[in-house]
Amino acid sequence: METMIVTGAGSGIGSALTRRLLDENYHVSAWDRDPGDLAGANDANLDFCEIDVRDADAMAAAVADAAGKTGKIAGLATCAAIFHTRPFLDVTEDEWNAHLSINLKGTLLACQAVLPRMLEQKSGSILLFASSIARRGAAESAAYAATKGGVLGLGRAIAMDHARSGIRANILSPGITDTPQPRGNMSEDAMYGWADNIPLGRIGMPDDMVETALFLLSDEASFVTGQDIRVNGGASLF
Repeated sequence: METMIVTGAGSGIGSALTRRLLDENYHVSAWDRDPGDLAGANDANLDFCEIDVRDADAMAAAVADAAGKTGKIAGLATCAAIFHTRPFLDVTEDEWNAHLSINLKGTLLACQAVLPRMLEQKSGSILLFASSIARRGAAESAAYAATKGGVLGLGRAIAMDHARSGIRANILSPGITDTPQPRGNMSEDAMYGWADNIPLGRIGMPDDMVETALFLLSDEASFVTGQDIRVNGGASLF
């Protein structure tokens, strides 16, 4: 059995991906500050680790523990992130630093925790989660947009640095999706109202992102690296 690691596994896309990976018979090391949607999950192949992605030592220990159980770290999906809206001139230094430390630095540290093991194996797939906002921007979202733009660059750098070692790195950029992040910043009517601007006529659901994530993490995507796959119902085509 192989291990997949998911950060931000307690809610939204992270929890949906965790459950689907379990269905696919992976051992999952699920990292989050709170189990959230995974509370009470009864699966022998699930290890929930109470981890903040700003804690490099805790992540390194969790990787070692997971590798000891299954022998192989097959993949990492970095879903952990925060998203708080604020008019640009009202963004505080504390808010900026929180987005930077979780969304971008936390992604870096998670990758650095996993990569040594993948380099030993000469295999592994890393999937970073960015956002459509990283490309198109959004009102009152400067900190989130900037850090998710950084994730795009980080993913491409990892892909270039480690392709010859058998490690792939890709980015998944969701469009608006029914998860706690948008629900925390807008009403349900406003969130679902975005469907009017989406060619496929609806907003995304976590399972829409999970299907693409499974492909990118799996060996079926063995010739795909350094790519930003936008799963947004056609909301942006270029």
